[in-house]
Amino acid sequence: MPIYNINVRTESHIAASSEIERDDLTALRLEMARFVGELLKDHAELIWADEDWRVDVTDNAGLILYVMHISATDTAATMRPQTQPGL
Repeated sequence: MPIYNINVRTESHIAASSEIERDDLTALRLEMARFVGELLKDHAELIWADEDWRVDVTDNAGLILYVMHISATDTAATMRPQTQPGL
């Protein structure tokens, strides 16, 4: 069964790969989605610190097969107003 690596990359960090074995690409995509779900569940507070995550799956030669981008951002409704000097 082929071995693949799931990698998590942020602006400030590249996580160690997680090795997985899957026998077809459909199963690989499903496992990637499950991995991302667990990642967000277990590390929800970190997405707000880095704001942009990239999760990719590579084969044993390093070829990137799939990429998921995860972004978190405040909107105008939740951003704190910036204070102006002298006011």
